[in-house]
Amino acid sequence: MDLSDSALLERMQLLDDRAAFDELYHRYWERLYIAAYARLKNEADAKDCLQEVFVALWHKRKAIVIREQLDAYLFVSLKYRVLNHLRNHNNYLKHLDVFSAFPHPILPSADDHLFLEEIQQLISNAIADMPEKMKEVYLLSRRDGLSVQETATRLGISQQTVKNQLTSALKRLKERLGNYQ
Repeated sequence: MDLSDSALLERMQLLDDRAAFDELYHRYWERLYIAAYARLKNEADAKDCLQEVFVALWHKRKAIVIREQLDAYLFVSLKYRVLNHLRNHNNYLKHLDVFSAFPHPILPSADDHLFLEEIQQLISNAIADMPEKMKEVYLLSRRDGLSVQETATRLGISQQTVKNQLTSALKRLKERLGNYQ
């Protein structure tokens, strides 16, 4: 098909045209895969994130309103899929710089980078200022991705204590980052 992205998207939305979807997939999969792989350094994870983007595009085709170009929409969608993947795979704090690695359609990247550095420093300072047990619970949960039960078992404390410590830690972070919400 030699149709524009918007024409293909319209065919998907109005006619449930699978061929239009396939055409969009073939136009963008390679660029999106390269971007995902560059961030994740893992072929299977990059393919998983890419699949999630296209599955969501198909399932939400009737409701999607794309104000800009489709490629910008797909890259932003991929950005959030990659970030969710990193968050869910124990490395969220190690990979916060991923935010500045993706093209961002709203803010200039220099501003993003400075803003991100400032936020990272505030978060690091807030974590450093936490009481030792609270810090340990927070890092096991958020940095290492352990569940409440796993954290409780590792530290030899109750699950309710873990939940209380996490609530307090998140409250402290929210207070420290109040101006950035």
